[in-house]
Amino acid sequence: MLLSARAVQGLGGALVFPTTLALVNVTFPEGRARNRALGVWGGAGAAGLVLGVLLGGVLTRAFGWPAVFLINAPLAAAALLLAFPLLPADARRAEGRSFDLLGALSATGGITLLVFALVKGPKVGWASPVVLGTASAGLALLAALVVIERRAADPLVPPGLLRNRNVVAAVGLAAMFAATFGSVLYFLSIYFQDVRGYDSLRTGLAFLVPTAVVVTGSTVAGQVVTRFGLRRTLVAALVVGAAGAAALGLAMTGDSSYAALLPGLVALSIGDGVVFTAMFIAAATGVSDREQGIASGLASTGSGIGAALGLAVLVLVAQHGIRAAVLTVAAGIVLTMLVAGALRPAPAEPRSPILMRPC
Repeated sequence: MLLSARAVQGLGGALVFPTTLALVNVTFPEGRARNRALGVWGGAGAAGLVLGVLLGGVLTRAFGWPAVFLINAPLAAAALLLAFPLLPADARRAEGRSFDLLGALSATGGITLLVFALVKGPKVGWASPVVLGTASAGLALLAALVVIERRAADPLVPPGLLRNRNVVAAVGLAAMFAATFGSVLYFLSIYFQDVRGYDSLRTGLAFLVPTAVVVTGSTVAGQVVTRFGLRRTLVAALVVGAAGAAALGLAMTGDSSYAALLPGLVALSIGDGVVFTAMFIAAATGVSDREQGIASGLASTGSGIGAALGLAVLVLVAQHGIRAAVLTVAAGIVLTMLVAGALRPAPAEPRSPILMRPC
């Protein structure tokens, strides 16, 4: 029942996340205004993480673990009520558009089965009938997706969108980000509670400093991208994040103090916040308003796949210790720089003309 309910919740999240991103992208023009708006959007998401981590500890201690799921109901209800007065009504749909149901089902089924096989493989064995069967079925569905999309009148992903180098790179960045930065939270939770013996509330408080840094990094990232460029910002943030992950991994011993973890945590969190906002700026660059929802959905899908695959691999590595997993994250962040290097610089914004006075 818990897994089924989480699947339904995940479906809602999968619809909401790219939709909010697309709303920002179509409301603000590409460039300075959109970068700043995405910084606010990214900072708001990171701020929710801070509140969630702290509230999670309080709710778990006071009411037990089911409370961390129940708290979502009133928050979602409030968001639903606010959506009607705050969001403008949808425009009329373009004529001739259709929903590619076969493409959606084959893509969802193929990806789900492959992720299931990769997650189950380390536990039940890569040669087990379950893993081989689900992996084969997943590959077959993805092969069918290629055929379906070639024949579809209105394909799930327009071919022109896949020719946008920034969109393709952003999907790769989102996958690598979730596999690396996104996985650290899992291992830090285990480290704080199982190695250091923190309770749920103290664990939440331990995340306060790094998540506050993530909020700051996400919020200012848009302005940094405007000033220094998308590729430079991403590469610099990845360098800082990789250094932070390496420092954190080396400091995660059984008797190290929280203060010894802070330098690595802060550097990792700076990279986390900046990369999060910047990669979604990349996903929207050079994309028409009509295709912003698709581009946002692609980036969100890349993030979900990366999270599942990255955690599956890192759990295997963690058999040699949590430090080994976090150091592997550092190596993964370094590899992510190669993806960031594929980004095309955004076109320069036109400058206001300089008025000359006669001497």
